[in-house]
Amino acid sequence: MKQGDEDKLTCGVALCTYNGRAYLAEQLASLLAQERRPDQVVIYDDGSADGSWELVQEWAQKAPLPVSVHRHPERVGYIKNFEAAVQLLDTDLIFLCDQDDNWLPNKIALMANEFEKHPDLFLLHTNAKLVNAAAQDLGVSLFEALRLSESERQAVLAGNALEILCRRNLVTGATAAFRRRLLDIALPFPASLVHDEWLAIVAAAHGRMSLLDAPTILYRQHANNALGMPLSKWRIWALLSAPPGQFHKRYAARQGELMRQLTKLSAMNAAKAPSFLPEMKKHVEFRSNLPSGNLKRIASIFSEWKSGRYHVFSNGIRSVARDIVNR
Repeated sequence: MKQGDEDKLTCGVALCTYNGRAYLAEQLASLLAQERRPDQVVIYDDGSADGSWELVQEWAQKAPLPVSVHRHPERVGYIKNFEAAVQLLDTDLIFLCDQDDNWLPNKIALMANEFEKHPDLFLLHTNAKLVNAAAQDLGVSLFEALRLSESERQAVLAGNALEILCRRNLVTGATAAFRRRLLDIALPFPASLVHDEWLAIVAAAHGRMSLLDAPTILYRQHANNALGMPLSKWRIWALLSAPPGQFHKRYAARQGELMRQLTKLSAMNAAKAPSFLPEMKKHVEFRSNLPSGNLKRIASIFSEWKSGRYHVFSNGIRSVARDIVNR
């Protein structure tokens, strides 16, 4: 063992696949090209039928590092697939990995160094370069696409991320890594919350999560993304043409589940109980049950706006505009 190696944290990669053969080889190659290679890789396939399963089996046999491959007999979806994959890693740090991106060579070294410098850090996520299907730069970063504000950035860096995460998710799993002990609190993953936002919420509620402005991956945008940035015209049209009230049904389900989970987290660690839960509950109930009549709805929205809760628990004037048209 080299001097100083005893202070280094072990790093594992949880890679989930589902019909991603078109880009999978590039992603696998980028793992081996890391300046600091992972100590362990777990690949979990969710019933691919395009040759992805055969590809990862072959790669695992040849890879110059420990790799284990697993497959669900029936498709379980990406949240449960990641839930299964992360539990098979016994490393200090776990890096979430999508099948269609490309990791920049310094990703693991850069992020592991932050965890080693900050023992209180539970979860870290980074910026990314958005690219198209051919890996051509789209000229916009992930944080720009997310419209990450300077006030949100400073709140996260100051250790005050929880309220922001209750309003909207800032963490993209493909850029994230976390300490394995976070799983002691976070498992099982709630079905109504995406795994990356849930891990970030648990980290912010029980410790500290942070971010790095530096990009660590090429974040590929293409028609088959399970989740992606809303950049394309067809995604914008899908949003605008959705039936009235559809957003608010999803909002009610997401926020309702979030409040239930936060209540459970509070019971586990009363010292970190979020004091804003009662006000958040009022706002969620309001947005989930908007009056149907236009004048009555606008009057009630104006009253809610004056309370300040739109700014704290939603996206301010953008959410007001959405509620006025009830979309």
